Amino acid sequence: MIRRKRKRIFAILLFLIFALVFSLKINFIIEWYSGVISNLFTDNYELDVLKGLADLVDPTIGTENGGHVFNGPCHPYGLVKVGFDTNNLHDFHAGYTVDGRIMGITHLHVSGTGGEPKYGVISQYPVVMPLDELNLHSYSSVRSFEKFELGYAKFGLKSYDIMVELTAGRRTGFHRYTFPPSHNAQVIVDLSHILTQGYGSRWINGAIYSVSYNQIKGIGQYTGGWNNGGPYKVYFCSQFDTNATGFATFWDGTITNGSTYQVGGNDFSLGAILTFDTSRNPVIQSRVGISFISADQACKSAETEVPDFDFNATQQSVVDAWERELSRIRIDGESTDLQKIFYSSLYRTMIMPSDRTGENPNWSSFDNYGRPIPNYDDFYALWDTFRTTNPLFTLFQPERAVDIVRSLIDIYEHVGYMPDGRSGMYNGITQGGSNADMLVAELYLKKLGMYTINWKLAYEALLKDAEVDPWEQGLYEGRLFLSNYKEIGYIPSPVHRRTAYAINPCSRTLEYSANDYSIALMAKAMKKHDDYVKYKTRARNWENLWYSNKTSQGVKGFILPRFLDGTFDTEWEVLHKNGGETPFYEGTSWEYSLDVPHDVKRLISLSGGPDAFEKRLDKTFSYGYLSSFYNIGNEPSFFHACLYHFIGKQYKSVDVIRDILKKHFNSDRGGIPGNDDSGAMGSWFVFHAMGIFPLAGQDIYLINSPHFNQSTIILSVSPIITFSIKANNLSDDNIYVQSAKINGNEWHKTWFRHSDIASGAVLELEMGNKVSKTWGVVDVDGNPIEYPPSLSDDLE
Repeated sequence: MIRRKRKRIFAILLFLIFALVFSLKINFIIEWYSGVISNLFTDNYELDVLKGLADLVDPTIGTENGGHVFNGPCHPYGLVKVGFDTNNLHDFHAGYTVDGRIMGITHLHVSGTGGEPKYGVISQYPVVMPLDELNLHSYSSVRSFEKFELGYAKFGLKSYDIMVELTAGRRTGFHRYTFPPSHNAQVIVDLSHILTQGYGSRWINGAIYSVSYNQIKGIGQYTGGWNNGGPYKVYFCSQFDTNATGFATFWDGTITNGSTYQVGGNDFSLGAILTFDTSRNPVIQSRVGISFISADQACKSAETEVPDFDFNATQQSVVDAWERELSRIRIDGESTDLQKIFYSSLYRTMIMPSDRTGENPNWSSFDNYGRPIPNYDDFYALWDTFRTTNPLFTLFQPERAVDIVRSLIDIYEHVGYMPDGRSGMYNGITQGGSNADMLVAELYLKKLGMYTINWKLAYEALLKDAEVDPWEQGLYEGRLFLSNYKEIGYIPSPVHRRTAYAINPCSRTLEYSANDYSIALMAKAMKKHDDYVKYKTRARNWENLWYSNKTSQGVKGFILPRFLDGTFDTEWEVLHKNGGETPFYEGTSWEYSLDVPHDVKRLISLSGGPDAFEKRLDKTFSYGYLSSFYNIGNEPSFFHACLYHFIGKQYKSVDVIRDILKKHFNSDRGGIPGNDDSGAMGSWFVFHAMGIFPLAGQDIYLINSPHFNQSTIILSVSPIITFSIKANNLSDDNIYVQSAKINGNEWHKTWFRHSDIASGAVLELEMGNKVSKTWGVVDVDGNPIEYPPSLSDDLE
């Protein structure tokens, strides 16, 4: 009897042990299969890093011609972006401008943006001047020289004969100052400095917590900026490798020697000063930790990331971090200049958003394994990046793409909506549709993060966007005027024609329709048939603004403003553009009448058929690429060069795309055609240089014409999975695809799905100097090829 009980107990124990091991094994397999080891392992993967890629990155490309690119040191997606700010109010969105006086050296910036600037806070500035002669309202300097490399900046402050060098950790700015011999070398920490054009962006108040001979700690509180967000607090900890000979604090220009604490606000200057004797040692180094949690956490970041005040090692660390990410796309081609444009463009896509995991002062979130859910900020804005940058991440940064979507969903859970724009921990300004929907749906369709993302919560967030009118939120979240869109099928325009900024009823109707189509595709994949039918039907709402009898430049049929009573504004000038205060956001009716990427088939039909549509496209591009017909400098036109695919004339897309790349992208400082918009312009170039282009919010890529003999994208690093695009016989003349294969199989279509390459693939293109009469035109049996999918395909 006792023996039988022992056997039973032993069997139960064996079963429990087996169950535990099996459960752990299954969890491990799920984690491995997901392909995402969030945050903990993204920097530790095994990848053959290509050394020397840093030499192919020029961070100054896009700093002129309105590009507003941040050119200072930072890590990929780094919290800290350290660089100098000038007084050129017109162009200092990223701090740097090609002219103007240097007003501050600050630690938070954005890149490529328009609108009102954001950040430019926590300034640390060296001067040479006796303390009693220092005018804290006027200590700026012109620059005597400047030099920028990936992860490194060097410039001279002419007024003081000081050389400043900068590099960065993820959350730390590292300064090295070379002073002239002096007993009056000063380092000024100014909390009241901020980039502002006199509108909403401003300093509120702050405090210097403590000052010693080698450390300053404090906090600044700021508000506003482009997203018109609420107050945000920035803590700092500035530590020096050399003891000062004196210290002081200041408020409203009054300096108090020996003071270790100071508070203030109300637009008066506030900060601290350390005085150094550089008569024997001219070099002073400082590591400045930045945190949104506490000054102590800022100190910890500085001490961890720059443990020995080793400037060269810190600089090499940021170079290594960038080369690790840049190595995930490898190109083979002869033109060094083209390679420089390519890797500089790729680099710019990873400056923003900012990874602030562990730095969220508002809430803490953890997954089922007790790990922090990623937190990203500075989506500036998804309206700019959802078309090209985020789809690019799904290819070469899938782990990051998943983490970004997890962050968007986490923001929804705590704030109530996923953001379109978000900065300084506040959602702000939805310029059109609820474009976070596109990112979520695209990941699901591409089967990324299937076991990492909370898809139930994600789908809930999409339905919130699609069903709840955020009228009480104004411009800041969700879909404004959603009730009209749902009830009458469009957003009506005001009879007086003018709208408030970013209201834009026509462009919003178009974008809401595209959002609904992505939701429909996700619903279909999730086997939610009723939702699929509902949102697929609603995705046709854009047609309610199509007016067939409007004619311009020999082209018939346009999207026009429509009033609440159902009549159209037939007198609307289709080439009229007025920023964000017309029915069309930052574009014209002509441009937006082509911006229906989810239902091009129906667009062609309404335009009069393939021949009429071809003439329409030819007319569009005949006026150049920065016109009221087509503007490559702004996102609504990004897709239009690919529209020839949908009428079986892919080669015409090739001609237009190559002409744009040749005329409007180069390696000069003004080498991009407008705002870089958080890397959106850079990602547009990267896709077309490789010869493919995504349909955002879907799982489709179009095939165009590569500029490199071979491009290889690392789709996964654990295990290594690659997607290569080979262009055989490519030359300046041989730009047209003659035939294509995917993994050795003949490929007649001008498009493919993500699933065709997800497990690893080679897209092999035979190039020639004449347009093929068969590839992209007919299949192996001589029948017309299948064009890229459209919503209307399901309606026949």
